[in-house]
Amino acid sequence: MPQQDLLLPWRTVLDNCLLPLEIKGRASKDKKSVVQDMLKRFGLAGYELAYPHELSGGMRQRAAFLRTLMSGGELMLLDEPFGALDAMTKRDMHRWLLELWGELGRTVMFITHDLEEAILLSDRIFLMPSSSGGSLQEMNMELPRPRRLEMNYEPGFVSLRAELERRLYETRAV
Repeated sequence: MPQQDLLLPWRTVLDNCLLPLEIKGRASKDKKSVVQDMLKRFGLAGYELAYPHELSGGMRQRAAFLRTLMSGGELMLLDEPFGALDAMTKRDMHRWLLELWGELGRTVMFITHDLEEAILLSDRIFLMPSSSGGSLQEMNMELPRPRRLEMNYEPGFVSLRAELERRLYETRAV
């Protein structure tokens, strides 16, 4: 899932979410029913026939996320999916994703430049070097699950954020 939702403007929310199944030749009435049920869980019930321009930014991102989920892979790649959202909508999306994540049973690679987002949503964080001379660093997030937004203010979270920021500055110095 790229940074922008890339929903097709001429397709409804339902049709956008069915697209991966259509491409794979798996679209059927049963699959359509599954997508309609998922739209409810994604907070999009009643918007099945809406077009992307009729949705808020958060709704568009949820529709794009459902479309990604319907592609069926065991690994989901999310490239800064919430980067274009305002702070409150982004927090709502974090809350929503944390609630849904346990049910998904998928591995997610989440690319972000937001330190709090990385810590809150990750079990492991990989720091990319800023130059070819640096090396990849890994940090394990020793935070209990289920995660909550309120954890951002707890001492363990603040400590992880400080360590992550310190390591980021070290990788930039290389």
